[in-house]
Amino acid sequence: MRLPVRLVAQVSLVVALGVVPTAQAQERPELAGGLMGEAPVQITRIETVAPQTTEAAPQPLASENEVACFGYLGPDRERFASEIIGAQEIAEQEDFTTNNLVYLNSGADRGLKPGDEFWIITPGDLVIHPVKNSDMGRFYTYRGRATIVCIEAHTATARVTHTCTDIPMGSFLKPFEPIPIPLGRKSAAAVACDPPSGKAKGRIVYTRDGVYQIGTDTDVIVDLGQAEGVQPGDFLTIYRYASGFEYGIKPSGTYWVNLPPPPGVYVPRTYLGELAILSVGDRWATARVTDANRLIEVGDEVEIK
Repeated sequence: MRLPVRLVAQVSLVVALGVVPTAQAQERPELAGGLMGEAPVQITRIETVAPQTTEAAPQPLASENEVACFGYLGPDRERFASEIIGAQEIAEQEDFTTNNLVYLNSGADRGLKPGDEFWIITPGDLVIHPVKNSDMGRFYTYRGRATIVCIEAHTATARVTHTCTDIPMGSFLKPFEPIPIPLGRKSAAAVACDPPSGKAKGRIVYTRDGVYQIGTDTDVIVDLGQAEGVQPGDFLTIYRYASGFEYGIKPSGTYWVNLPPPPGVYVPRTYLGELAILSVGDRWATARVTDANRLIEVGDEVEIK
């Protein structure tokens, strides 16, 4: 039996489209996109994925040079494992650098062993608190690192493996302990009329290389440490109480320092910038100024955010 021409056309359309029309669609072809209507519109849904960024992730707060080539506060007369008293290249140079061999004044008698790694240290200035006028200890500079190559009973040979700067004769060796580069997340800096955080407060007491005009990326030491709950990666607000000419920024020794107003004088805070904590001692910490919107001085105050 042959199908009517109209029915054959509908069957061919169903096969071509892969759609079985309903009874209603058979009666009204325009609903199914039949011969009397348009083909059904197919809508494609496109899923979009937000690009992955690292802006919200913790970021390194300093470079290796700022962390492992700065220094620390220690006792006035710290004792060290050994001292550099000679070098293979001493006839050709006064200071030493990477791959130079240096000779030490101790060996097996002080427990040195081949492969031991050490910081190379030189003593610096005594640090006097700019406001309290108290002795905070001596600043010791990291000059580089060295590894013991061979030992004798009372001497040893070490190879300089890393240098931050020139290494002079008479430098000391201190057992190496790695100093990790801290990570942190920046937040909005304090601005005029912002209230204090109510957390621990201190002051900038020392700067790297004696810098007295402190700005962004300057390395400093503050008088807050583990005792005040400070940790690497913390951010501190820098501020001062600026008023009058009989106090404020004054020369003191090799620095210009910010002296506080006398008791009974109350003025709003002037916010100067922020710093990030890099390493922490018992009552001190090294830090890097991450933002400075005004000139910062030794003696300016800091507060944990």
